[in-house]
Amino acid sequence: MFFAIVGPIASGKRTIANYLVKNLKFEEIYLQHENNDNEIINLTSKNLIDCNNQRTTIGKEIIDNKDALIFKDTQKFLDYVTINWTDNYVLCSECFSSDLLLFKKRPTFLLVSVNAPVIKRYKRYQNEFKSQNNDSKQLLSLEEFCKLDDTQMFDKGLINIMNKSDLKIDNSSDSIEEFYEVLKEKKLNDYERLRPSWDTYFMTLSFLTARRSNCMKRKVGCILTKNNYILSTGYNGTPRHIKNCYEHGCRRCNSGASMGTHLDMCLCLHAEENALLEVGREKSKGATLYCNTCPCVGCTIKIIQCGIKEVIYALEYRHDEMIKGLFEEAGVSIRQYNKKKNFNIEKS
Repeated sequence: MFFAIVGPIASGKRTIANYLVKNLKFEEIYLQHENNDNEIINLTSKNLIDCNNQRTTIGKEIIDNKDALIFKDTQKFLDYVTINWTDNYVLCSECFSSDLLLFKKRPTFLLVSVNAPVIKRYKRYQNEFKSQNNDSKQLLSLEEFCKLDDTQMFDKGLINIMNKSDLKIDNSSDSIEEFYEVLKEKKLNDYERLRPSWDTYFMTLSFLTARRSNCMKRKVGCILTKNNYILSTGYNGTPRHIKNCYEHGCRRCNSGASMGTHLDMCLCLHAEENALLEVGREKSKGATLYCNTCPCVGCTIKIIQCGIKEVIYALEYRHDEMIKGLFEEAGVSIRQYNKKKNFNIEKS
């Protein structure tokens, strides 16, 4: 695995790198460009202080480890981690935005962003500064710190890189020990972060399918699979050739009717219905159904009748216990997608 840790000054990048090295057998690797210092992002409080003390250009980190892996060429850096893909590496030092976008093409790469409240980050910077017995005259004021922070985040585009990260971590912890516990719970070295499980894969697709919904009331998506192959997809909305629900195609939904009322007047097909209709009973028999929302009673009886063997859902619904009872009686397995076990689905 190859991690790159990005974030604003004193957000905890170095702490994450140290955790990976000490606890998960990662090796830190460095990329130091000789030119274009004004493009460098990912400044840490340590190299900010080092730069002030040694009057060097901001971004040139002082590396104490003589045996450290240091590269000055991005392609050589990338070739090295690619060839040694069975080893674990972490990049926490200076880099360009273009470096990270290039790294994201690699299947073993994970971009991790970390952030924390600005006042808390400034206090961390102060503590780091004082721990090195520096001249207090060189200590940045809060305003100077914020200006430098804004330059990194907005002028140099760090915020855009953070938005593209595969994992976002909040470091509001008051101590390193507390933050280490947070990192331990994240299971950072789990390979499913690089290649999702079948559950995560299909559930992510169900949320994506839900975005095609034209229903005014709720966005629901469904994926019907067998032997990990997709049989059909479905989302909720009015039938073909009928005006979209959000275009006043369904009077019931557009009237603001309460959940579960006047369903006999609703023109919207449910996501599960659409997926089942697409393949029919014979093909759906023994299949697995993924849905971003727990099926309603009406869809439950259709799922049972079609011979579905397992239902996996993400979001709770009002009649969950009744629905689970029906599935149990019919011998259909039902379970809720475990976000913590399978990791969060982005933007779900």
